[in-house]
Amino acid sequence: MKIEQTFDKYYYLTEDEKSKVGNAEPEDKNIRWDFFENKNIDHKLTEPLKFKINSGKYSGQTGDFQFNSCGFLLFSDKLRTIIEKYLTDIDNPKWFPAEVTDLDGVTKNYSILYLFSKPDFLDHNNSTFVSGTDHPIKKRFDLEKIGDRLIYNSKRLSVLLCVHDIVRKDIKKSDCKGLYFYKIHTPGRLS
Repeated sequence: MKIEQTFDKYYYLTEDEKSKVGNAEPEDKNIRWDFFENKNIDHKLTEPLKFKINSGKYSGQTGDFQFNSCGFLLFSDKLRTIIEKYLTDIDNPKWFPAEVTDLDGVTKNYSILYLFSKPDFLDHNNSTFVSGTDHPIKKRFDLEKIGDRLIYNSKRLSVLLCVHDIVRKDIKKSDCKGLYFYKIHTPGRLS
């Protein structure tokens, strides 16, 4: 089956700020957004990374796409199963175990997806950059660089994951909680 590769078919997968999913904080205060940076694909964890949803402004329940202060791609088993179907080895994906404890003290298993290879997918001629830097303001991607990927991420995307419409429809059909999709090359949620 030939996959239609147009920009209309790619979406950012991000957290749904309107959901009731709370923000999970790492229990180990040394765990930060850059925890997996500068590690290689052979890196292993001796135990799951532990997160906790605390009461307060960002409290809530757990979700399939779990918000977290580190910006990790933290997925429930249900969401991981869907994502795994569409991942290829080209970007060196690896899953790391995690646990999230909710406000009621219930702990659930999660997985962190980290792509060790993050090519630059930007179309540098059509993207807009901060004057005199290589920091993009308006990102435009290059379909040739994306290739046949149905899921991709890059250093320029930081924590965002892009998924093809095929992946988006499968996730929506499964009724996963805590995530939101908006088309790439658009401003995002406007309401």
